[in-house]
Amino acid sequence: MRHRLAGLLALVFLASAPSPEPETLELPPPLARLLANGRWDATPSGFRIITLSHLADGCAAQGVAHPARKREALACVDRALALADRTRPAAALDAVGDGLWLSHYALVLGARDSLAPCVAAERHERVAKRLAAMSLGDPLRHAPSYAGLAARWPADQSATLAALHRFDVAHGAHLTAAPLAAWREVLERKGLDATTGLPVSDVSGTMPGAKHPRGCAQSFISRYLAEVDPTLSSSWWKRYRERFLVRVGGVAGFREWPPGVERKGDVDSGPIVMGIGTAASALAIAAARAQGDDGLAAQLEGSAALAGALNAGQGADQLVLAQAILFQARWQPRLVSADSPAAVSGAARAQLAGAELGAEARLQSKTSLWSDRRNVTDQPPQAQPLRGAEEKRKAGSTTLKRQ
Repeated sequence: MRHRLAGLLALVFLASAPSPEPETLELPPPLARLLANGRWDATPSGFRIITLSHLADGCAAQGVAHPARKREALACVDRALALADRTRPAAALDAVGDGLWLSHYALVLGARDSLAPCVAAERHERVAKRLAAMSLGDPLRHAPSYAGLAARWPADQSATLAALHRFDVAHGAHLTAAPLAAWREVLERKGLDATTGLPVSDVSGTMPGAKHPRGCAQSFISRYLAEVDPTLSSSWWKRYRERFLVRVGGVAGFREWPPGVERKGDVDSGPIVMGIGTAASALAIAAARAQGDDGLAAQLEGSAALAGALNAGQGADQLVLAQAILFQARWQPRLVSADSPAAVSGAARAQLAGAELGAEARLQSKTSLWSDRRNVTDQPPQAQPLRGAEEKRKAGSTTLKRQ
């Protein structure tokens, strides 16, 4: 009798024990296909490096939250890095003059550093030092997004600063402080909108609509700046949320333009529906999670799903760029504490990622990276010039123009 009871208790114990964590990385099929075959859809060439940095960040955060998936997460980031090399806008890395490309390339390198020791320390250092020098050498303290283009976008510089911060954390360097302080000084002097207190979209004032804060830019800044300056990021996020967040029926979203300003959408904003910007709202999901605003993040996700079902984005949500943004947002860890704008980093960030995101971030489509990787043949990097700067100069261009 005692033996049967002991056996029964053993079965009960085994049945109640937590099941082993699945090792398969959760990845939307369009992104898995991109990693497998390296073929792009209609995502503009200038936004492909941004797609890859979001993809790498999503995989890295998932690997941190779920150590059993770390091997596949690392493979994802390494593959994203290989594809990023193919988008390089110059034959040699040192010849790249586009700060946007260099920043997001460095973000991919930084994402890898969160999973494993750096295997390209010299390359990472070269890129980081180049970005710091470009930032400090510019009169407006912005690394030029595109060589030869006068526009200076605070949103792009926030990603540059995040890239520098990641390098500092992983390599014990101190490259971020001076560019951050110089950037803040410029914005406080001439880059903040008097009405909202938020950064204008283009500090140089050369692009149409430059004097206005933009939703897509504020969402971008709210996520990336939280890594670098959580206090300032939290302050701007609260202003942004108060001024730009709208609810129409059961749909929540962020305006692309400030209240009282009505302008058309462009490739940065995506379609604007009833004043709500699709890019602003999609990018705000990660921003909300970074700020610890999980309730709003969930509402925005639900609204994005509804907008996709109604084709409000006119098909833009099916591009790998949009898929990467939404994928990364699901795994975005909190960077600003719930009680005060203090940074959450290191072990605490990993713990938060596991506790808060691990149970929630379950993509409906689960695709293993390893299923198709044996069919992938890596080719040497080929220079594929970003057409961004050239296209921006063409009046009326709809391919890659910021207004």
